[in-house]
Amino acid sequence: MIRTVIVLAATALLGACAAPITRTAAGSSDAVDKEARFQRELALQQHADDSLRAARVYQRLRVAAADICGKDTTGLVGVMVASASNDANGQTLQRVLGVGAQPTVWAVIDGSPAQRAGIAKGDVVLAVAGNSMVDSNRARETLAGIAPGETVPITIRRAGQDQQVALSPELGCRYPLSITQQQIINAFADGEKIAITQGMVSFARTDDELALVIAHEMAHNLMKHIEAKKQNAAGGFLADLALAVLTRGAYKDASFTNAAAQAYSQEFEAEADYVGLYIMAKAGLPIDEAPKFWRRMAIAHPANIKTNHSASHPSTASRMVALEATVAEIKAKIAAGQPLEPNVKEGKFAPPAGQ
Repeated sequence: MIRTVIVLAATALLGACAAPITRTAAGSSDAVDKEARFQRELALQQHADDSLRAARVYQRLRVAAADICGKDTTGLVGVMVASASNDANGQTLQRVLGVGAQPTVWAVIDGSPAQRAGIAKGDVVLAVAGNSMVDSNRARETLAGIAPGETVPITIRRAGQDQQVALSPELGCRYPLSITQQQIINAFADGEKIAITQGMVSFARTDDELALVIAHEMAHNLMKHIEAKKQNAAGGFLADLALAVLTRGAYKDASFTNAAAQAYSQEFEAEADYVGLYIMAKAGLPIDEAPKFWRRMAIAHPANIKTNHSASHPSTASRMVALEATVAEIKAKIAAGQPLEPNVKEGKFAPPAGQ
């Protein structure tokens, strides 16, 4: 009975809600479907543009940093390949990228081994070293597996004609880079790969600013910061476990684990800034504007950056001073003709990735 009364009361309240009084224009269902399809295409095009922009920037950085990435290197080709299915998503992919069911090149990075080999947008990748490519996943994995300096025959189909080109990848840092469709301003590295949000790509006004972000995340990986944090957390876990044993289970906190996991977080971020600028300089990119970029982030989106990008970063003031000092240090080395290698503490070996 009570439930019935509640339902009737809720229905009455909803019926009494104010409603619009104008007769708004409404399109047909076909028009709505067409607009929805158009918006999906716009979203995919934006993601493709951002992915290509980041790939172009990253290609230069990862080649320049190959010597300090040590063993964390791979062969770089510089080609973007995709294939499309027959479902709605696949049809959107076909319209936007111009790809079909077979692995098709939708972009080639300028100056890359793929461009030097003569590979062009629209080429269908039929075979790599005689092995047939049935889909884009197989094509990407096979192309990524070619050793640097090795020359491999690639069979492509262009304008209905099959032809063969010779592809020789160049050496570069191996960490894969992806662009997420999130609009928050963020970027992160996990020791194996790098991810940047579309919000961050949009915030970076120039390719040099985008390079700053990517180089910073590269530095996290090559300096093994994630491994160090995991090692610190493991030590804290042992301390928590020991206390739990000593107190016969009365201690159930994880304060040591959490504290150890955050140990040296700001120092790791400062080191990523430092090494990242060296990567920029080795790639021949300008570094003078680095402090201005990070300052602009802090000023324009203080709350967003605090919670999403730099909650564990040094304070804005100390970070800017350190960046400016690093710029001066690098420029002094360039003027003196010295190697562009980060300074390390006495008794330390760097970079860890090269060991």
